[in-house]
Amino acid sequence: MKTLFYILISILSIQGFSQDFSAADYALIDDSQKLDIDKENSKISFNFIEDQTSGTISGLDFKINFSPKNVENAVFSGTALVKTLDTNNFLRDGHLMWEKFFHKKKYPKISFVSTQVVAFEQNTYKVIGLLTIKGIQKEVIITFSLYDKKLLGKTIIYTSDFNIHIHDDHKKNKLKIHFYFPLL
Repeated sequence: MKTLFYILISILSIQGFSQDFSAADYALIDDSQKLDIDKENSKISFNFIEDQTSGTISGLDFKINFSPKNVENAVFSGTALVKTLDTNNFLRDGHLMWEKFFHKKKYPKISFVSTQVVAFEQNTYKVIGLLTIKGIQKEVIITFSLYDKKLLGKTIIYTSDFNIHIHDDHKKNKLKIHFYFPLL
């Protein structure tokens, strides 16, 4: 891509269009250093507010292509394995795999893909994207903060939006999700 850009500049220069600009002034690609995430120690945890139940999900496979100096071109995407849901209660975890809840056999993965990343405040970014759980896709906004060699994120969803009805009342299906991505 850069080679094509330099060829274009050369052609324009030969044709007399050059006005003392450099390739860096008009580059289509940002070459700034991207964050290097420690995938092995990355974690996603959650807190089901109504029942005061916390837990984790693992089996993470993700790609974060992010540079604080170039948020417009950032990409956050990934999956987590439903079978790894862990609330520290073997019986509850088993029930969550049933068709009524996460239906592990039919929907083995939860996925997310960003559609836009916006710088919000100093070292804070809003990652807007599509979360798919149990075959249902909803737009969510994850707020990430970058500090002390960590990219930390949080969002709130309602499990009933994804046809996982722990409680009949929508408000009682509130789930806080936390993302922990240490940097190398």
